[in-house]
Amino acid sequence: MGRSTGSGLHRLLVFGVTALISIGVAACGGDDGGSNDKQTTGTQGNGATGTTGTTGTTPFTGATGTDTTTGTLGSASNEGVAGIRYFAADSPWNTPVEGVPAAARSARLLELGLQRIAVREVPGRQGVETFVRDRTPRMAINTEAWAPLVVAAGGEGAEKTRMICRQANCGPDDPPVPDELALPPGTTPDPRYDGWLSVIDVNRGLGYDFWRARRQSDGTISFQYSKAWTLDGPGFSKPVSVDPVRATGARGTGLPLFAGLISESELRAGRIDHALAVSLPGIARRNFVQPASATNGIGVRQSLPAGARLRLRSGVGIRSGPRKFKGLRSRGVETILTALREYGAIVVDRSAVPTLYSPRGTPSNLVRGDELNWLTVDDFEVLQLPQLYQDPPLAKVALEGPSDGSEGSVQSGQAAGSGQ
Repeated sequence: MGRSTGSGLHRLLVFGVTALISIGVAACGGDDGGSNDKQTTGTQGNGATGTTGTTGTTPFTGATGTDTTTGTLGSASNEGVAGIRYFAADSPWNTPVEGVPAAARSARLLELGLQRIAVREVPGRQGVETFVRDRTPRMAINTEAWAPLVVAAGGEGAEKTRMICRQANCGPDDPPVPDELALPPGTTPDPRYDGWLSVIDVNRGLGYDFWRARRQSDGTISFQYSKAWTLDGPGFSKPVSVDPVRATGARGTGLPLFAGLISESELRAGRIDHALAVSLPGIARRNFVQPASATNGIGVRQSLPAGARLRLRSGVGIRSGPRKFKGLRSRGVETILTALREYGAIVVDRSAVPTLYSPRGTPSNLVRGDELNWLTVDDFEVLQLPQLYQDPPLAKVALEGPSDGSEGSVQSGQAAGSGQ
């Protein structure tokens, strides 16, 4: 459920909701301060903590150095921010993973990552019991439900829109989120799917994530949480034990909503130069690795942690699938597969089935959502894991991390242990 955890009030959800809500998972899809690993240790281009990028006043041109513009764009498209490669060149989102070694427990981590845990009442008995739902290993692409709405700030026809927070703690204020934004006409977040909204302001070099946003009858957009990301920053935040204010985000893992999406412009160009965002049903509870800065995982603690990176195995291609694609869709599938081999996918959330993401409203002639349903998690491998963190930190909760001895487990914020 994309965003069951997150900020002030959000933070309470991280600690409380993760336990029981662990169970109402829908194919959902969480921050910028600096949470995607930047530390290129020869493993996966993921690092320790990272920092929040600076806010500068010059227009953001993208990590590639190419100029970008903010054209007109409807509420269901991301084309007003087309062509932007978000975050710094050495961000985990922009770091290739070819040649990076796989984790020793890759197959087991993926197996556990598929275990969708749920709860049910037992007639005649007090309380509830947990059980594992049927596993669905096939890959989906969200383009509407649990697909972030991404729009550009400014541009021709943009309408000034008041942004109003509905609670006392609205998220970190460094960088601040404006009380008013110029949005494309008709920009309407869908409250059925956590009201995910990202507004990209290339002139300020900032991206704003909103959680539980909705359009009000007076034309304002209200929300329950927001966070600003520097577009030339690392694209992730420090762990929750190091920076509890910025660690939370619109996703329960603290990662940006607009990072790792499969955009229309990329599919048309036939090239994706960044890691993709992926969600799985049973990511680990409490345990995470950077670039995640927190977790909303509900799986066993030995499972695949939020922030881990997957890579498509060599030799897996469009011809290994039973379906035949033509034209733009064929090119799009090849483009996605190439990105999954070259950059991999970063685990950003939990979901009902293994899920990649396109911006809400991506044309169906490019992505319909079932293009990759012949792929299963067995076609992927988990890359070597960086330092393991825990949320909440061990100092606050007397629980243990992985118990099979195959990975190091350290308290969030401490020196790395002897993990993979």
